[in-house]
Amino acid sequence: MKPLLLPLLAAALLAIPAPSEAQTPVRPYDQWEATQFIAVSGRQPEDFVRADNNWEILYHLRTPHTLSALREEGVECTDSQVLLLEAGGLIRRTDGKWASTIPILDQEQTRALREQSKGISASMYAKTKADFTALTQAVREMGFADNTLSLVFSYLLDGRMWTKLVLFDEIDSHAGWSGCYWVLYEPREGIKFGTNGFGNMDLILTYIDSAVSPSAGDMDRLAEEIAACGKPTDPRLISRLKPYGLVDDDGILLFPVIRNGQDAFHRITKRLVESITTELKNHTASVSERYGIADEKVAMVVLYHEVMWDLMDNLLQERILSLPAVFTDAKTNLHRLNEVVFFVPDGLMQ
Repeated sequence: MKPLLLPLLAAALLAIPAPSEAQTPVRPYDQWEATQFIAVSGRQPEDFVRADNNWEILYHLRTPHTLSALREEGVECTDSQVLLLEAGGLIRRTDGKWASTIPILDQEQTRALREQSKGISASMYAKTKADFTALTQAVREMGFADNTLSLVFSYLLDGRMWTKLVLFDEIDSHAGWSGCYWVLYEPREGIKFGTNGFGNMDLILTYIDSAVSPSAGDMDRLAEEIAACGKPTDPRLISRLKPYGLVDDDGILLFPVIRNGQDAFHRITKRLVESITTELKNHTASVSERYGIADEKVAMVVLYHEVMWDLMDNLLQERILSLPAVFTDAKTNLHRLNEVVFFVPDGLMQ
């Protein structure tokens, strides 16, 4: 009987299902461009995405899957991961299948979106160039010439524009954050400016590298003391802020305080907000449909970010704006961080 054991064993081995073969490895998350338009109260989306192989799961769930189908494709996925991603607002189950809730655009979609954005921004820029020029002149007349780029970008384009378009909590709220988050295939060419708000979104920092600033704790404390006293009063805080050029020895602020008013700056800002909003909204529905973004508010946010950065490219190329010194050489010009900081009593989004 012994000779029969080997064939039987071979047959038994052949009958055992082979493990699911993993698909082609997912392109690493850090090679994509992720953008977060969010207000954070706990965890931000990237905290969920970077854990374990969550990015691989999200990528495959661009197409709805049952968990068993996902695992059969070779994607490791535990029940706790699914629970975490659902709590974080990154996946949703419909009719028994799970799908990513965030836009993840592939290479061709990303190229098409940016090509579309350039066309829209070119049209916008042609219609608004005179107003942008007038706005920079108004900033100079206010005595804030060195802060022109920061005020044009973070006060107007990445600030007041959102009060007309959509605010964070008008999109969606999740565990730890509200707003929206999306991923494009690769980083855009050109400079990608960002805005951070501290305190009650009243102390504003424009950045390319958000690490080039005092700690978030110090910035929040500065915002609180300005709101309460008009300037920082804690000597230790003042000593930490001075190297950045934000205050003098007495805590006097060395950056603009922008108060609401009926001056030229605010009139032109309002006019630009109306012009840009009108044209942008004409394209939102087509972006939603073309790239499979179910929520038109999210589609508008995704499109506007590309348009916003394209407008900044135009303004820089035509020398209506120039880069602040801290953006060209942060180490040498750290004491000029005040040129990309401003304060808005009651908050930027009010």
